Amino acid sequence: MGNQKSYLVQKIVHYCHKLDEKGFTANHDGNITVKFENHFLATPTSKSKADIISEMVLELDENGKKISGIGNSFSEFRMHQIAYQTRREANAVVHAHPPYIMARGMVNSSFIVNVPEAVISIGDIIPVTPFVMPGTVEQDRAIEEALQQSDIIMIPGNGVLAIGADIEQAYLRVELLEHLIKIDTYAKQMGIPITLSDEDIFALMKKRAALKLGPEAIQQKYNSMDSLTITPPKTYDDPIKQMIANELRQILKGDL
Repeated sequence: MGNQKSYLVQKIVHYCHKLDEKGFTANHDGNITVKFENHFLATPTSKSKADIISEMVLELDENGKKISGIGNSFSEFRMHQIAYQTRREANAVVHAHPPYIMARGMVNSSFIVNVPEAVISIGDIIPVTPFVMPGTVEQDRAIEEALQQSDIIMIPGNGVLAIGADIEQAYLRVELLEHLIKIDTYAKQMGIPITLSDEDIFALMKKRAALKLGPEAIQQKYNSMDSLTITPPKTYDDPIKQMIANELRQILKGDL
């Protein structure tokens, strides 16, 4: 097990440096945890991710109490605990503050994924939790609820939290979401971005479920559906009413 621990520690150091290089953290922002045997390996508090070295990676018990390592456990360990309890299959959690994700969370707007490959990677909708103060029971509930819908979530004023089968997967989910929101921001400055149809989203989400990606409840939902039943939108004789109805549908889909 010594070799496995060393390997995981080096992975944590590597992805800490990646977070810094990409500009996904500043000051002491962000933290990473990984399951190791019955404990966790974790980044220490009050340290820039650029400065993390292997000797600084902590080993924590299930309650976040330090077993070994230089430095102290971070105050947001509870968020990671909630993630592992909610998604038992998760082996790693990455929390960071990428600028575009942070901005999106600050305006309290969930993100609709309209890039086909990305839907398979991270799902069709990335939720943003309601704003609550950090470290509260309300935050625990908000994170738990959001992680039942997605592998990656936005937290207003507190960035992004992603789970993964390993550190790489959790990190890449963060990287992809930041990239997608940046593209979406540029696209809306240039014109009206394309959107995927309900039928396209259904086909992509069904493929994602077949690959056993995403929350189990969402997998079961799509694996149990053979086809998509869509209720045709209501039409109006009055063109003004029809225009308003169309705009409302776009807003609800996140197109405006």
